[in-house]
Amino acid sequence: MSDAKGLKSGTLGVAGLAVLGAAMMAPALGIYLNWGPMAAGVGLPTALVFLAALVISLPTAISYAQISSHMTSSGAAFTWAWRILSPKAGAWTGIVMALYYMVAVILQPILFGMFFNDLLTVAGIEHPGLWTWGIGAALITALAMYATYKGISISVKTALTLMAIEVVVAVALLLTILLTGAKHGIGISAAPFNPSNVTGGATAFWGAMIFGILSFTGFDVLQTAAEESKSPTKLIPKATILVTLGVGAFWIIGSWIFSISEPVSRVKELMASGFTPATGIASDYWGSAKILVDFTGMTALGGALVACAVGASRVLYAQGRQGVLPGSLGSVNAAHVPVKALHWVWGGTIAGIAIVSIWLGNPNAAFIWWAGSIAWFALMTYLFVHLSSMVYFWKKKQFNWFLHGIIPVVGIALILYLINKTFFQSLWGLGWKEGKSIVVFGVLPCIIALIYVLFPSAKMKKVLTGPAPEINEN
Repeated sequence: MSDAKGLKSGTLGVAGLAVLGAAMMAPALGIYLNWGPMAAGVGLPTALVFLAALVISLPTAISYAQISSHMTSSGAAFTWAWRILSPKAGAWTGIVMALYYMVAVILQPILFGMFFNDLLTVAGIEHPGLWTWGIGAALITALAMYATYKGISISVKTALTLMAIEVVVAVALLLTILLTGAKHGIGISAAPFNPSNVTGGATAFWGAMIFGILSFTGFDVLQTAAEESKSPTKLIPKATILVTLGVGAFWIIGSWIFSISEPVSRVKELMASGFTPATGIASDYWGSAKILVDFTGMTALGGALVACAVGASRVLYAQGRQGVLPGSLGSVNAAHVPVKALHWVWGGTIAGIAIVSIWLGNPNAAFIWWAGSIAWFALMTYLFVHLSSMVYFWKKKQFNWFLHGIIPVVGIALILYLINKTFFQSLWGLGWKEGKSIVVFGVLPCIIALIYVLFPSAKMKKVLTGPAPEINEN
């Protein structure tokens, strides 16, 4: 599939693929960052939110694994929907998928800047604000740009190094809380697993689920490295399930420990301050050593940003190569790096961060806004992965009633239920900045993309009736 003009094949093994997926999911950040808004909304039972998010995400991971055991491509869901459902379905899915990965990139510098401000506070700089946050966001963007333009091998090594540091410190903090009996919180208790402790009822629970889904978005990034991996139809399915279950278990346990570490009132105070709750918790248990949480939060975000940018550039590359997006995106340089696709990724990231952050005026608010957006585009993408899985194995006459019937149907039902509860009920019931604008930003591009593929230009008609996207098929 890869030649001198394409991506560099045979670069990644199962370990490299797993690192790419885990780095984008960022194990420590699910606790450091997503846990805070969850706890502010539902109170103690954040472990239930993560557990429900795993249950919702697992069928999707299985469908990804099933298709990729037979057919792989850097275009992933875009390629599958095109070849299995129809070219128009594939083109629409590809555009939505590109938005999903682009938003994933935008989120990371926003969060890095928040940790950067925390670090400045520890260093004695009073009242760091939007400008210092912007400096932090710019620093990590520059570092990630350097790594991604160097190629996928350097990108994965960078992500591995940064992720290893984050996990060690996160585990140490969790063990400290546990071994001290959660002395600043409610003590060792199973209360975070009790549904009756959810504050705010079902609306709050489904609002918090946005951050649960946000946490799990990313396991699929390793699919976009298919053309640069060894034996992709064998390794990618294994890595997909391994990453989803492993990181999911870490979050369930970690969120339970964080939930018993502090009173919910303390968490809400930290959220309102514009700082990450993790640093406040680390301060109570580690004192001045809390700086390690800021540092590793920043390294984790660096690894996640590299992984997200790699995925986004490969998605754009596959669609540019096909002609759905501008053809220049489908080119690589002498080092097999899709530099023009990366130009789009980084240009869009800088613009997205600047516009929303200035509009909302608060990094925490910008994070929450983009978190809702990524959840929407991810769920739309996952919906078509399930449909592709069902149809592919039916056409191949290899249909298994459980793997290709029940699993996708359950996955689709969960996605539709989640979209209704989270977006059209929970978020739509909020104000314009807090909720309605997120829903509009999700729905509007989907409608525009639908018009683009249903009423194609003459050039687009040739693309839709031309050769199908490239694949590696088993």
